[in-house]
Amino acid sequence: SASAADMSAAFGASTPTVVSPGQVFTGLTLTCTNAASAAASATGATCVPTASAGSVTNVVCVPPSGTNVAPGASIVCTFDYTAPGTAGGADEPTTTVTFTGTTGAANDANPANNVATAPATVIDAVDDVVGQPGGTTGATTNLATNDQFPTGSTFTQTGGTCANASINPTTGVATYDVPATGSCTVAYRVCAPGATGTPPEPCDEATLTVSASAADMSAAFGASTPTVVSPGQVF
Repeated sequence: SASAADMSAAFGASTPTVVSPGQVFTGLTLTCTNAASAAASATGATCVPTASAGSVTNVVCVPPSGTNVAPGASIVCTFDYTAPGTAGGADEPTTTVTFTGTTGAANDANPANNVATAPATVIDAVDDVVGQPGGTTGATTNLATNDQFPTGSTFTQTGGTCANASINPTTGVATYDVPATGSCTVAYRVCAPGATGTPPEPCDEATLTVSASAADMSAAFGASTPTVVSPGQVF
């Protein structure tokens, strides 16, 4: 109609696609625009960012949400975000976060484009505990089995007490020597592609604890062991 507006929402390029547990982001953006082809200014236009998990804070919109927006003009909202969970080996219940941006106006004639969504994966390294025969050299454990991470992530050893320990950066398989008695550890970090900073993010850290178990010898005869023998028969 002659008085119709058409508001749409879009998140900025810095919106994360992978987050670490507890990671903090500042200055993220949501832009809500009245189409240049709209016949009228958007009346009482709104622009609201939310997230399915974690917390959205410090939302500042210019011009303020609730004002009129001319055709071709926008409300730009900046906000901070804190991802759910705590870094460091816990099995986080939240595996995905969905950012949602919602806009609209009293005279918006096209509600189909009023909502924008952007999913993000929560990278999660989970502690491991294994028992293996004491004194074993070159023992292995796949650290990636219970971790959550995007394709192309990298595993890095960050410490630990197991002798001759190493981690395959691509597969997450740890190799180490099991102590004769007691236990040892392999500490590691898994990082999403493109992780930056000190410490790098998005990443998560966990620890493999290896305990020496007692040896367990067993005996078994081969399949060729006879069940019937002749007097003096030689095998």
